[in-house]
Amino acid sequence: MRIRFIYDVYRNSNLPWVYGGEYPEFCDLVTAVVNAWIKVGLRIFFVFDGPTPELKFSTVVSRLGQSHVHPSLLFFRTSSASRGTARFLNETRIIPPLAYTACINTLKILQNSVDVVELHFADEEGDPYAVELAGKIGGYVVGNDSDFVVLNTEGYLGYIPLDEMMWYAPTSLEVPSYGEDDSGFQEVRKPKSKRRPVADTNIGRGIIPPDGDDSTLSLVVYKPDSLAAHLNIPVTLLPLLGALVGNDFTMQSESNHRKVQSLFFDRQLSLSQRITRVASTIQTILSPSTQKRKSLKHQVGSVMDLIDRTVNSLLARLNTTFGSGEIDSIVETIVEATLQYAIPKHEDANMSAENLQSPQVCALHPHNTCPLLPLLSRRVEAEHSNDFEAKSETLHHTMKIRAQYLAAFRGGQLAPKILDVLSSGTFWPRIFLENPDAETVSRSIGRPIREWTYSILDNAVGLPGVLDEESENQPDKTEDEEGLDDLIDVVESDSETELAEDDLLAPLKGELHRLHGSDDDDPSTAIPSTHSPHPPRPLIVVEYLRRGTRVAQEAVEVRPVQMLFDSVSLPPYSGSIPVPSFSLAERVTVLLRVLDSDVLPVRSLPKEQIIPVLAVRWVVRTLNSRAEETKSKEREKERWTKREAACFLATFNSPAQSSSALAPQETPVPILDRSVQLTAQVLQSFESIEHLSQALLLTDTLPTRAHSFSGKTFHRLLAAPGIGPELISPDLVDALNFGLEHAFNKDRSVEKPKKAKKAPTRIPQKVILGDGGLFKVLANESE
Repeated sequence: MRIRFIYDVYRNSNLPWVYGGEYPEFCDLVTAVVNAWIKVGLRIFFVFDGPTPELKFSTVVSRLGQSHVHPSLLFFRTSSASRGTARFLNETRIIPPLAYTACINTLKILQNSVDVVELHFADEEGDPYAVELAGKIGGYVVGNDSDFVVLNTEGYLGYIPLDEMMWYAPTSLEVPSYGEDDSGFQEVRKPKSKRRPVADTNIGRGIIPPDGDDSTLSLVVYKPDSLAAHLNIPVTLLPLLGALVGNDFTMQSESNHRKVQSLFFDRQLSLSQRITRVASTIQTILSPSTQKRKSLKHQVGSVMDLIDRTVNSLLARLNTTFGSGEIDSIVETIVEATLQYAIPKHEDANMSAENLQSPQVCALHPHNTCPLLPLLSRRVEAEHSNDFEAKSETLHHTMKIRAQYLAAFRGGQLAPKILDVLSSGTFWPRIFLENPDAETVSRSIGRPIREWTYSILDNAVGLPGVLDEESENQPDKTEDEEGLDDLIDVVESDSETELAEDDLLAPLKGELHRLHGSDDDDPSTAIPSTHSPHPPRPLIVVEYLRRGTRVAQEAVEVRPVQMLFDSVSLPPYSGSIPVPSFSLAERVTVLLRVLDSDVLPVRSLPKEQIIPVLAVRWVVRTLNSRAEETKSKEREKERWTKREAACFLATFNSPAQSSSALAPQETPVPILDRSVQLTAQVLQSFESIEHLSQALLLTDTLPTRAHSFSGKTFHRLLAAPGIGPELISPDLVDALNFGLEHAFNKDRSVEKPKKAKKAPTRIPQKVILGDGGLFKVLANESE
């Protein structure tokens, strides 16, 4: 099984990233890695993350700032000579924005060609899903995340660190021996000199296999049971240990910038020492000898009690006195972080690798417990409340769309970023290399398209907000509470440690449902939901994008589809059926009208060429509109030329076609600021249009071409003067220019004609003005 596959492949490939991505070569590497794993006998289950949990937002914001915004700032603040070195580019590497789309496309091709590759898309965070899937099929998890040593479930065989993979080829290089050679000379070496290691190209570490067909793979496995035995704590308390030591859910806090771990540990303690301290603290609290010294009322009777006592014990090192509210807040943080590791148990004991791909709502969970289904059911539930007979045409269409969206997500045709909108009402545009002093392309280029995506999603399945208000006060047991109960059930089943936890942890059953409320809470006293007399609040999607040198939130109001239809001259929307239920021709028309490209030359193109043409047309149109609105010289300079647009489309040609008019490939490709910014603009447009197409269920009709784009070729073409429209077909030229002739800027690469030199002006001799003055002098000159 694999997650974080995309990052690891691109990081170890040494492919250039600064040009926007080398996706053809990247896809070849993905294919080579998968085929190498298949040859050594592995059956591979790829697991990709679903929507981002809200508890992890602060961690994601911090990581985006460190891994995307800061490297981009450093790049543009460094001289051209320094930033072009291999060392600088390696240290500031950013994963190209279309890598996810290109990888999924490649893996789907492999999945259709072999029966030992499967793709899974998690309901939420990918780590628990991967471990739960491994437990179902009796497999391992391969990755670069220590969480896989903490997560545990029955049937899970262990965690294999990707960096500790070792490839061996059948042949090895012979180390030269020192001594006499055939000529009679003997090499003299100093006794203390160190022998230089011989680099063996037949041995590889990590994800990229060496050349050769008969390579073998060596793996190292870490098992949660072994870790728990080493630490002398129950294996089912490893999630609590991970939360206390620090994980993605406790390392950052938006409301309290002081990390919890800074309260628990001295700064001098290493990570291993922190783990040992937490384990010994838990062990001491659970020790039977400790329990005997306590009165009955102070014995550990619930997981909440265990967490509370562990937190207080770790805080005891500080002389500061904490208020009860502060301690409760810390305990709540640890509880929430522990919940993220809870893997619920299900009664389906017939799950196997053979039936994971059968048509169903979820590969792991029953439909009534799958966390993904409620995200797609808001409109269905609203229609059910309006039509108890469930016979309305609107209800039929909403149920059909829910099934189509669910199938699209499970099949890799609905991006997890779209699920973020449905899950938490947030969107996280991919941040790539762009000018930090300019407005981010996520706002200027992508947002107008995303506004349509948000409205269509709300029209199809509903966004979190108004539709959720009616169920906020329902007394039903929450998903987190059920997960906690399941965690306790697992704790009680463990009987392999030396602490006799069967007797000790038995009282913990069912206590964790009180974590988010007092013990006196009575579900029967919950206030029934009623319709608010106030007008409904507008729907909001919060976007996390670059603002200057940081990642910031910006709220975007979701407008009704009817209003948007009127803005692009679409027929009036009746509202009887959702937009994704329109006919195929109508949905294509909506997409083209939104992008102001509903013209015959675009419609006449082969379907594989439409998305790239739409992407570059949208950038050209948007930047021209911005320039006309402001009449600014800076905005005028932003506009694309026809040559630049043609260079982008030429990168989707075959390599031979694109490089035929170029200089030899050995020539270094210059990294120019304008080329970098053009790439950021068009890739943002490309991704935003793909998401809109997915929301309209048009992925099969308008397939992606992300896997064909070469950023290096694009930059090379831009740097070659005189190369442009002749690289693409006349049909592409017509589709590119139709209706946008006025929107392009003048080509800067065309040299201006030199002006004819004027004849040198004859300088008159110095004269002394006499009678007649200046007029007499001029008269003499005319003679």
